[in-house]
Amino acid sequence: MRDYKQLISGFLYGGVKEENYMKKLIRSSLSQYMDALLRRKFGDDYEEEVLSELRLRLINNKDYLQRLEYINLHYLKTLIRNFLVDIINGEKIEVYSLQEQVFEEEDAKPVVHEDNLRDTRHHFAEVEGSTLFEALMKNLKDGDMVVLCYYFYKYLYNSEIELRDISKDNLYKRWERLRKGKLREILGDASPEEIRAMVERFLSEVCQKRGYICNERGDVP
Repeated sequence: MRDYKQLISGFLYGGVKEENYMKKLIRSSLSQYMDALLRRKFGDDYEEEVLSELRLRLINNKDYLQRLEYINLHYLKTLIRNFLVDIINGEKIEVYSLQEQVFEEEDAKPVVHEDNLRDTRHHFAEVEGSTLFEALMKNLKDGDMVVLCYYFYKYLYNSEIELRDISKDNLYKRWERLRKGKLREILGDASPEEIRAMVERFLSEVCQKRGYICNERGDVP
């Protein structure tokens, strides 16, 4: 697995290749909502301003980053995403707040953040979660709904709902197809907080309203 510490070092010392890669990561981390907020704060040509702020953030935390055993792509993307949220919110949460993050392979599940990061970004995650929800709904077939209800509920609340007219084997196959296809495409760069906000809205507005889960049975805490 690639160690991105060398790329960060090159970026700090003005490497053109490394700077272009950082620009690419910044662009890929921005939603339309974030883009609009940054334009409002810094103007339409905000990219250089954001890049300079990111370089300063990394310089201020260079010693800590160098002490890490390695930096994978998940960590780097998460660092950039949280940095963007910080400058939009006007807050200064240092890079070391990421130290409790769970390092995983690049094709694994989304990383897990500290609870305090979730608290500071709660409102932002709600907005982004709604954006993800709308994008997901535009790409789902009716038959996908029950599959997502089952697995979202299972992974969010560690419990299972009873389903009729679909075998467990078929349910799993359809979930894997969705997980590796539409979900990865739509949710791939989202934070855990944003995904949770999206899932909670999906459970409420889709699963409950369509009767796949029901509060009267006490299925949703």
